[in-house]
Amino acid sequence: MDTIEVTGTNGDRLVYDGATVAKFRHNGMHESARNPVSTYREIRVTHRPGKRGRPDSYEVLLAMAAILTLTIDQSQKAHLDALVAALERSSA
Repeated sequence: MDTIEVTGTNGDRLVYDGATVAKFRHNGMHESARNPVSTYREIRVTHRPGKRGRPDSYEVLLAMAAILTLTIDQSQKAHLDALVAALERSSA
């Protein structure tokens, strides 16, 4: 299984390795949470249109053993879609 990495606008990252999902803070320097995929409950993605010249963004809320949140821009949307698909397959 390939690793899926979604990078947020502030440098935080969600990393899926097939068995766990980890959140890294401070530009990927500090692991703040790691949850087994078996604890996956749901993921919510909310589109936020850009205002005053800012690009569109997405608010991600991932409910597992812990609640993980991340804000991403449009360039990370394909990675987010891959993460959502992988999590949905694992819960089926």
